Amino acid sequence: MTRSLLLPLLLAWPLHGWAEAPASQPASQPASQPASQPASQPALPQAAAPQALLTPRIWASAEELREACDAGLIRARQIRQAMLRESAQLTLEQSARRFNDMLLELDLVMPLAGLLANTHPDEAVRQAGEACEQRVQAFVSEIDLDHRLYSALSGDVEGIADPLMRRFVARRLRDYRRSGVDKDKVTRDKLAALRAEMVKVGQTFDRNIRDDRRFIEVAVEDLVGLPEDFIKAHPAVDGKIKLSTDYPEFYPVVRYAQKEAVRQAMTVKFLERAYPVNAEVFKRLLTLRHEYSTLLGYPDWAAYNAEDKMAKDKATISDFIAQITAISRPRMEAERAALLARKRQDDPQATAIELWDRFYYTNKVKAERFGVDARALRDYFEYGAVLKGVLSANERLFGLEFRQVAGPVWHEEVLIYDVYEAGALRGRFYLDMHPRQDKYGHAAMFTITPGVTDRVLPIAALVTNFPRAGERMEHQQVETFFHEFGHLMHHLLGGPQPWVTMSGITCEWDFVEAPSQLIEEWAWDSAILAGFTAHAETKQPIPAALVNQMRLADEFGKGMDVMRQMFYAALSFNYHSRDPQEIDLVKLSDALEARYSPYPHAEGTYLFASFGHLQGYSSMYYTYMWSLMLAKDLFTRFQAEGLDDPKVAADYRRLILAPGGTIDAHEMVQRFLGRPFKFDALKAWLEE
Repeated sequence: MTRSLLLPLLLAWPLHGWAEAPASQPASQPASQPASQPASQPALPQAAAPQALLTPRIWASAEELREACDAGLIRARQIRQAMLRESAQLTLEQSARRFNDMLLELDLVMPLAGLLANTHPDEAVRQAGEACEQRVQAFVSEIDLDHRLYSALSGDVEGIADPLMRRFVARRLRDYRRSGVDKDKVTRDKLAALRAEMVKVGQTFDRNIRDDRRFIEVAVEDLVGLPEDFIKAHPAVDGKIKLSTDYPEFYPVVRYAQKEAVRQAMTVKFLERAYPVNAEVFKRLLTLRHEYSTLLGYPDWAAYNAEDKMAKDKATISDFIAQITAISRPRMEAERAALLARKRQDDPQATAIELWDRFYYTNKVKAERFGVDARALRDYFEYGAVLKGVLSANERLFGLEFRQVAGPVWHEEVLIYDVYEAGALRGRFYLDMHPRQDKYGHAAMFTITPGVTDRVLPIAALVTNFPRAGERMEHQQVETFFHEFGHLMHHLLGGPQPWVTMSGITCEWDFVEAPSQLIEEWAWDSAILAGFTAHAETKQPIPAALVNQMRLADEFGKGMDVMRQMFYAALSFNYHSRDPQEIDLVKLSDALEARYSPYPHAEGTYLFASFGHLQGYSSMYYTYMWSLMLAKDLFTRFQAEGLDDPKVAADYRRLILAPGGTIDAHEMVQRFLGRPFKFDALKAWLEE
């Protein structure tokens, strides 16, 4: 998952979406071992920072966070002031390096502040993280609207000998023009004020979703159909069981509860979150975005937002949504008819497959047609083993070694791993994998530091809400784990680069999901799964024949899923494609749901209020399917040459991940495939 900030020059976004040199720690050590261990276990090695790495301090208090934010902003301002003071004496190349230094100071503060704002157990620290984000963004607005800095970079760009420096300056000038630096002072001041308010309103939108935890109460008999371990973990109190809308409770209920009323109650509660408060907040955010984009001369936010993506314009996005919809609709209608027929076996009076039937009856059909019971599959996927398996698969694929180390963390369950290649330290990642109150509720990668050549190694964190060691996972969660780890590898291996804005995941936004969607294929490979699965009772790995049946079963429901995705994409796009004053949030959502979604609208639900992508992705939710188009195309080489082929894996790392933002995405794909990207692989997947 990804959530963008307003500006492309900082790396502080989380993705769906994310050191020191310790003594050797074998990768085979149990991955579920916590950083703080009982005395009976050997202690993890403590890390000591090498000169090449600026290790971020994991701030333990709000005061420390504020002080670090102050210090980073002071250093950035000093670089800016010196650059302006000496501009007459600086060459264009020297100005570019100073500008890069300034951005690095910001990127050593803001991403970590954003991570802690979403994960730290102390509310004061979370608030300080949000405040730091606001302050840094305000400074970024100053930078982007400072005509003196623009002038300092406006020399003979084509005369710069270093191609990466030339790209850095050219892209920075493009972003300057997109920020309105050439407008009059009144307009620039207005743009700065709009940007600052967008940050605050966006944070409020996210916070309202994160903090709105709703509940249903059910009786013991209402849990019929759910896995035994779930039932045991939720004992009744005074005859009632209280279940929250948090993912670890929401998804099991809507997937397995036999009683339709229970699934309905949970679905409605889930889609009531942050309503009505986010109706006003989101309308305000739309208004700010529209005013910002029109001040810059664009017809609306969607047009402004498309310009620096692979798609380039609104027409391409609109056509893409229409094309996917046309291909997927016949399959969706056939699958919906099959689901309704299955539901009528339980309820002869049923007239529709409702939103709360989505997972339940799809699982039913998969079990009956293909012999694949999602509940039974859970017996193969224990969290600790899955963690080791995901780490091991990525180590082999990319020629890396992950060593678990001890160090400061923001919560006792967070694990730390350093990344080595041929004995050399390459970066670090943190794993914050389990649910708790007031924590980010989805699955995402958060960047912490960029990788800048000879100055700082890349660091990131994965934040999910998976079960704990000893508990069982859904295969879909295993797939999500691979997906998020794909983002992590993209960030850690996308450099290091000499320029901050080219390091890690700094490619076009509609390419960002492609590497993580590609790596999901490894979650469906029988040999890879056999390497880390063991049945809870038989202790045998998952059979290849069962994995094949899982693949066949996974094909059912694909049309329904893609059409639901098109609803989300259309919602995201249409909210931002017109004047917000003309939009009734509820009516537009209902109309698009009727046009695209396979399910009738569930009365009393308000998707937009809790759909966090509307803040992070704004008009760009189409990018998930666009990236899938690219991922399916990239995967054709692996299909032809093998998932474990060392040459194709090396080419993928060298040509797709390692460039970071140093070349355009379409060129990366062309180098890897030997041709321009095509729609064919996605079309074949949709129609097969």
